[in-house]
Amino acid sequence: MTIESEYAAAQIDAGAHLIPAHMLNSVRLYVLRGVPPGGFLTAVLSNDLSGAAGKADDENFAALGSWARFLYNYVPSGCHGSTAKVDAWISKGGLEAREAEAA
Repeated sequence: MTIESEYAAAQIDAGAHLIPAHMLNSVRLYVLRGVPPGGFLTAVLSNDLSGAAGKADDENFAALGSWARFLYNYVPSGCHGSTAKVDAWISKGGLEAREAEAA
């Protein structure tokens, strides 16, 4: 893991209080390795509010506003905001693969 990946992981952990605990590992795997997330998280990352609300469990539904704050403040902007960004992030293998390519 490079300094950038370590920083991103630390940022995710710093914002973990905003999202349900059972989602933290999925977020880390997606951001760092580009592992495709499940339906709810994909909708959240893609900025699809109605899709996210429809796919959310009770905890995630209650935390939708906190999810927005979490993404804005603690997650790299290049990996969320639209379906195209999410698809590109997955196809490139996340932050660690991008760093390996640049090295």
